Amino acid sequence: MTAARVELAEQGLWCETSAAAGLAGLRAHGPREDDGPVVCVVTSGGYKDVATGTETYAPTAADWAAIEASLKEAQGR
Repeated sequence: MTAARVELAEQGLWCETSAAAGLAGLRAHGPREDDGPVVCVVTSGGYKDVATGTETYAPTAADWAAIEASLKEAQGR
């Protein structure tokens, strides 16, 4: 979950570690090729996890192509 929290922070989403559980599960088990787009809900801000807010990250454009490219880059594909 810590790696998922860091990945979200790199995308400009500040959350506490437990809020990254959905992304951590997706990374561990992955979607099937026929699943289509996947949405991971982040249910908490990072205000409880001060360490997350110490880095500065560039924002990701709010369109699907940019988000998909960022996620594929983070996965190394």
